[in-house]
Amino acid sequence: PRVLYIINAGTRRAPDLVRRLLDLNIELTVTVGRDKRLQRAIEAAAGDQKIEILGWTDQLPRLLCQSHLLIGKAGGATVQEAIAAKCPMIINHIVSGQEEGNAQLIVETNLGAIARSNDEVIAQVERAFADEARQWREWASNISVLSRPCASLEIAEFLLAL
Repeated sequence: PRVLYIINAGTRRAPDLVRRLLDLNIELTVTVGRDKRLQRAIEAAAGDQKIEILGWTDQLPRLLCQSHLLIGKAGGATVQEAIAAKCPMIINHIVSGQEEGNAQLIVETNLGAIARSNDEVIAQVERAFADEARQWREWASNISVLSRPCASLEIAEFLLAL
C-alpha cells in the first residue's frame, strides 16, 4: 500500500512517526513543505530506507490519487481534497474549533480515523491494511459514495444553464 504523510503540524514527533511507518510494509511519501530543517530530520529518520520526501509541491491532488491512505491534519482543504481523490484519511492533528467539524465528517461517514499519537497512527495504519485490508476497503467504499470531484464544474454548468 502507498501512504502519503503530509507534515504540517506536530513536526517534533514527525521523524519518530516516519521511522515507525517505515517499519511497516508500505510505500511512504512524505511532504515537508518549505521547512528545510524538517526535511533534514526526516531524511535522517529514514536513513537508507526507501522513502519519497517532497518539499513544497503543487502536486497534492495527483499524490492523493496515487495513494491508498493519507496521514495528516484535519484542515478543510486537505480533507476535501482527500475525499475528492477517494483517499481515506488518518487524522493525526486537529486544530480546536476550526478543524473539529472536518474530523467529525471523516469519522461519522467512516472515511478514516482519528489518531492523536504516533502509537495510534501506527495502530490505525496496521488496522487499515490487516485482514486483506478489510478496514481500508470499507473506508474506500464509503469515500467513493461521498466523493464528487466534479462538483464545482457541475455547479458552474448548472448556473450557466439558468
